[in-house]
Amino acid sequence: MVRPASRRKEKYEAKIDADVARSRILAHKASMVEQMESASADLATMEAEVKRVVEAQATVYSHLIPAYLNVGRQLYRLSKTFTGETFKAECKVVCDKWKAKGLTSAILIAIAKLFGYTYAG
Repeated sequence: MVRPASRRKEKYEAKIDADVARSRILAHKASMVEQMESASADLATMEAEVKRVVEAQATVYSHLIPAYLNVGRQLYRLSKTFTGETFKAECKVVCDKWKAKGLTSAILIAIAKLFGYTYAG
């Protein structure tokens, strides 16, 4: 059965009630902060490793460093989402995309290696 638009509107309004949202957030705040702290520490460590790899190369212009960090962030996200062949296929897509945007293959290979993926370049 298809729900009428008025019923959908009522449910939507009930879900965005400020008091309800506040009580939900307060109920989970401690665990949310704890999980965010852990995730932020992992992300910061990963970004430091990627930056170390990038800066080890002889000629990297400073305006390209954020792009290489984005590669690292995208591969990090993929490593948390996928495994096996799916992970490899998705990594290839990301590396190919950034190579097409002008990033150096050697650096992309080094960054991919941090995540356990061998990029052919």
